[in-house]
Amino acid sequence: MTNRSPLGRDDAGPTPLLEIPAQLRAVLNGIPAMVGYWDSELRNRLANDAYCEWFGIEPQQLNGMHVRDVLGDAAYEATLPLIERVLAGEAQRFDRTLADAAGDSRYTEVTYTPDTRDGAVQGYFVVVTDVTERVLADRRRQGDMDRYRALARSVPGVFVLLFDAELRYLIAEGQELETFGYRTEELEGRHIQDVLKGNLASELEPRYRAALAGREVSWSRQIGHRTYRLKAGPVYSDEGATAGMVVAVDVTERLQQQQVWEALHEIATAVARNAAPADISQRVAAIVRELFSVDSAAVVRFTGPSSAEIVAMAPALPPTLSRRHIFAPTDESATVRVALTGKPALVVYGPEGGPAAEQMRAGGFQSAAAAPVRVRGNLWGVVSLTSKSRTGVTESMMERLAQFAELVEIAIGNTEARTDLELQATTDALSGLPNRRALEQHLAEQIALAEGRGTHLSAVVLDIDHFKRVNDTHGHLTGDVVLAEVAARLRTVARAGEIVARFGGEEFVWLLPETDGAAALRAAERAREAIASEPFGDVGFLTISAGVCEQLDAAAGSLLDCADRALYEAKNAGRNRTSRYGHATPAAREQARPGVDGHTA
Repeated sequence: MTNRSPLGRDDAGPTPLLEIPAQLRAVLNGIPAMVGYWDSELRNRLANDAYCEWFGIEPQQLNGMHVRDVLGDAAYEATLPLIERVLAGEAQRFDRTLADAAGDSRYTEVTYTPDTRDGAVQGYFVVVTDVTERVLADRRRQGDMDRYRALARSVPGVFVLLFDAELRYLIAEGQELETFGYRTEELEGRHIQDVLKGNLASELEPRYRAALAGREVSWSRQIGHRTYRLKAGPVYSDEGATAGMVVAVDVTERLQQQQVWEALHEIATAVARNAAPADISQRVAAIVRELFSVDSAAVVRFTGPSSAEIVAMAPALPPTLSRRHIFAPTDESATVRVALTGKPALVVYGPEGGPAAEQMRAGGFQSAAAAPVRVRGNLWGVVSLTSKSRTGVTESMMERLAQFAELVEIAIGNTEARTDLELQATTDALSGLPNRRALEQHLAEQIALAEGRGTHLSAVVLDIDHFKRVNDTHGHLTGDVVLAEVAARLRTVARAGEIVARFGGEEFVWLLPETDGAAALRAAERAREAIASEPFGDVGFLTISAGVCEQLDAAAGSLLDCADRALYEAKNAGRNRTSRYGHATPAAREQARPGVDGHTA
């Protein structure tokens, strides 16, 4: 029995077809797609070479074949509903993945168009376009876009913009996008001139065009307190630079750290050059204020358990704030917090903050932070920031602030260590007075000053009378006690600006700037009387002899040499007296003092 259903095979075989004219075949083969015609009985009546090659069937074989035999049972059953609709007069358009003659999957777009004549469908035309490359390219493009989105979403401080050749945004993603005042949904699919505010589109268009031309362009933009580094560059496809991409990175922290290191280097250099702590503190305050963009910064030194002094401040100390202040444990102040805890502190000043907070609020300050400065393990003071905004000082500032506190520590520590070494090198350990080395330095300075100013300068050389007997009778330890006591009494009679030094053994030198010889002689008498007036413990009473010389009287000899000669004159005249170089020796001032081995003056 013969099957005549239009949707099944005609078991009697296909009706013989006429040969396709050469001109028509040339036209069909010129179409960049697979073209075929199937009659109402689903037999092929026409196909171009591309159609035959796809299925691997010679044209003479394909012509007249049933569609099931060409597609195979599975594909035929899947396509049958579409065939039924096109034979009912409805055009069909769909995507289909097909295997070619080599067994490779290809992506196609298929159209079925009914051939209607005299109101009846005679068959249908099939056009199959191979869109594999386009689909794969779209997938690659989508994959790239997905990666761009994932990158922009995952990296902190970044946003990414992808735009096409028409300057329309394809992608706008990233954590920092809203910092610029835009949202993803506002930008994507829209032209830059339609969405960017103000003159921003005109500013950016040349950079975007440069990226589309294959060049990279970089620039920076300041948004509030944040700094962004932006780079526009090309995105390449097989056709060249068909799109552009902008990547914006928040470089605020990087720039701040760079500025911090530059500032730290400057201060460290000053420390290495032995700059004065006050100068370093002032520079630290100025740099810290600028770097942290606060209203003021200061270096504060603790002067006691509950007191402090502002060593340096930038800008200058306001009239509402005292340089020295005493605080209570209840005071709400960053400096007070550090004093009590030894740890960094951040405070917002309130009306119940006590006198310290009240002073700060009177100056308009609302928040502050402080980092401790320690010298030799002891809490020395703080480096502080203050702001006139309640949010102007933040926790994120504390780590950088601590770096400056460490430099102040080094500066103060180095200075104190250097001072200690200098003091040890120039101080007599027994008496606490300047030693001979320091004396010679002071003497040279005072002579130069006197000569430069035309003022007087005198020197007194003093010697303990019969000091050897003290050591021989009472021992050297007692002798050392006596030397220290003599130094203490001499220190009490010297005026501010005068220098008393231990020259060696039991000999002392007293420099008197802006003092003539007569006044120096009277000063030496006061010293002699101070020594002779009170006993030295078990040793009893002691006396000294003194030689005085004024610089103008020293002539060719040195000031100390001439004062020393005057001392010997006093010794030779009987001791316990003073003598002035180049002047008649006054009558001996002998005063009997018992208790010095029976020896009077």
